[in-house]
Amino acid sequence: MDKSVAARRLPRRTLAIAAALVVFAGLLVANLGDALAGGAKAQAAANHTVTFANDSGEKIWIGSTVNADGSENFGSLPILEPGQRASIVIPETSGPGHWRGKFFARQRCTGEPGSTFHCAVGDCGNAMDHCAINSERPASLAEFNFDPSDPYGSPWYNISYVNAVSLPITITPTGGPAPVPNSQHCGEAGCAKPFLKVCPEGNLIRDDQGQPLNCINPNRDAETDYSRALNGECPKAYSWSKQDAVIGNQTMFQCKECSGFTITFHGNGTAPAQAVVPPAVVPPVKKPPVAQYSGERTAVSSAIVNDWQGKCLDVRNGNLSDGIPLQVSACNGSRGQRWTFAGGSLRTEGKLCMDVAWGSRDNGAVVQIANCSGNPAQQWVLSSAGDLVNPQANKCLDIKDWNAADGAPLQIWECAGSVNQKWHTA
Repeated sequence: MDKSVAARRLPRRTLAIAAALVVFAGLLVANLGDALAGGAKAQAAANHTVTFANDSGEKIWIGSTVNADGSENFGSLPILEPGQRASIVIPETSGPGHWRGKFFARQRCTGEPGSTFHCAVGDCGNAMDHCAINSERPASLAEFNFDPSDPYGSPWYNISYVNAVSLPITITPTGGPAPVPNSQHCGEAGCAKPFLKVCPEGNLIRDDQGQPLNCINPNRDAETDYSRALNGECPKAYSWSKQDAVIGNQTMFQCKECSGFTITFHGNGTAPAQAVVPPAVVPPVKKPPVAQYSGERTAVSSAIVNDWQGKCLDVRNGNLSDGIPLQVSACNGSRGQRWTFAGGSLRTEGKLCMDVAWGSRDNGAVVQIANCSGNPAQQWVLSSAGDLVNPQANKCLDIKDWNAADGAPLQIWECAGSVNQKWHTA
């Protein structure tokens, strides 16, 4: 054999072996990389767990509502006796690939599920184990943004008392790093303090035993005595909507390393001792008997007074024209505050009737005066319990957002038995 040929073959064999080793090493690295990447993806895509802890001293019904971004709401949520805990898994990797919403404690709930079930605080429809409607009456909120694709590192979380403070709430991350003191990275949001003790009296709602139950923010978009009182007790929660724009605020938290959260509902020191809490709906108000009406018109004309602040059903600016919204204002005996029940309608000036705008049956529909036509949107029944109900919508006349000011607008809403829905004649 030609020595020169043999000499050339040796490098070829060496190169072939080397090439095979390179390919093998490449496959090994690729497979290892895929495994690591797959593990990272699996970790990133893992759904978080949220545990609810009831330290409030009373029975609570967990509620949730979601943002209008495709987030999936829950069809079943825990009902917790005092001292109980329960967990759920957030559906952040299904559907739209995120979950943004809030949790809250419904309090003092009574009635038949699917029918008359309602809660004095946090009411969200007639279902017992979830929210039948995607909106809630004013209550303390635990808010979350779970988004695996968030480049800044979700989950984000915060406590909101922007609408009201009922039970104090804290959110504590689990399965994450130990938080640095006073840090908003994996720190505890909220405070376990009895906020109702610092609620301004004019914003305080009491139960039928006279105990504080809820504190309503009179203006969610501005600093008020309400927001200052709460922020003084706990700067780690929103007390008004623009608080996160204040330099040095501590309202928003983030913990991308955690595996879940514990939401704890604390007490205000006012819960009844019983495990099963009796319903607390309306402070007792002595009401005159409701007149019985017949015929097209009666001679009875009276003010319609709300039990909460003692204000009267009133035509805005005294403008007795078709389509003018109704409100509550301090009782003054003016023409726009005199009402007559006739033929199932509630009339002022004889020709204008209280009316649900556009005949809507939806929560939040505006209540106005309109030319009397006898249509179902103008039918009202004042029950012996003080509910002023539109039978077509099967909803109650309601002071919107628990607004305590003169000029507070009126709407229809699911009947909750709350004092902002209670009325009597005077």
